[in-house]
Amino acid sequence: MTESKSEKIAKQIRKNILEILNLWSSKESQLKFQKDVPIAQVSSELFNLWDDNYYPESEIHKIAFTKKERDILAKFNTLLNIVSEKIPENLMSIEEFILTKEWLEVNEFAKEVLIEMNE
Repeated sequence: MTESKSEKIAKQIRKNILEILNLWSSKESQLKFQKDVPIAQVSSELFNLWDDNYYPESEIHKIAFTKKERDILAKFNTLLNIVSEKIPENLMSIEEFILTKEWLEVNEFAKEVLIEMNE
């Protein structure tokens, strides 16, 4: 049986979301990203990548994620929104951001989400 276009897109969305969660969960990956792409503002990219890929109201997300997964992703999204309200609009460098309690809170929750999603 061949995969439908929606199933292919759902797989890609799932892959993207998991990669973003893995990036959020790894200080080393974030610092490597900054080193590999010095022009990038990794602190901002972390939030932008999520916003570019997280569309919970879409049918594709319902295909890509179970109800339980969608619920935990919604909690992660809520946390990101709360943290983004607490931090300056012009985010500090990733080297500074990883020293904040806000970064640590998101980092730890990203790890929990990945465990919940069995990744």
